[in-house]
Amino acid sequence: MKVNLFGRRFLVTFTAFWILGLVFSAQNLHAARARDEVKIPDIPGYVTLKCDFHLHTVFSDGRVWPTIRAEEAWQEGLDAFAITDHIEGQRYGDDVKKDLNRSYELAQSAAKNSGLMVIRGAEITRPMPPGHLNAIFLKDVRPLDTKEWEDAIKVANEQKAFVFWNHPGWIGQQPDINRFGISNIPNCIKKGGCTELKL
Repeated sequence: MKVNLFGRRFLVTFTAFWILGLVFSAQNLHAARARDEVKIPDIPGYVTLKCDFHLHTVFSDGRVWPTIRAEEAWQEGLDAFAITDHIEGQRYGDDVKKDLNRSYELAQSAAKNSGLMVIRGAEITRPMPPGHLNAIFLKDVRPLDTKEWEDAIKVANEQKAFVFWNHPGWIGQQPDINRFGISNIPNCIKKGGCTELKL
């Protein structure tokens, strides 16, 4: 039986390179998934958690799918993160169906076995005043989709959410911050609205 020596060498060489390629790809994939542990010491009597409470996905004006946010949070060494997509705006409305709870559900499912805490949240985005507010630890985002921002805060408070003002130093809000009064924001959030203010 005549053996084609060139064909056999080619097959062995090709197979060897193919196996090396698989090994190299697996190592790169593992390196890409490496977790960057953030070392922040605990305060006596407390546990320090590394968190990001203001993340967007393609369900508002972010550029990635919620499962990618979960992967990023794990890689960046976070312990918890909140998906806070804008209630009022959706950049990819033609491609992504508006569902105010779906981004949280997808991120929660993706983070299921990672040890990450995923927090349901939303960004109440209105012109100044008050600007952009986040509500986290929500039970359901849909009832916050209201005409008046005060009603959205009231609903968030009824759900025992934590509401806070986003990016107070943002230049886009600067002209109105002084007129509105930065000290009014916490009172408005606590009371569920600033209906008594005259601007």
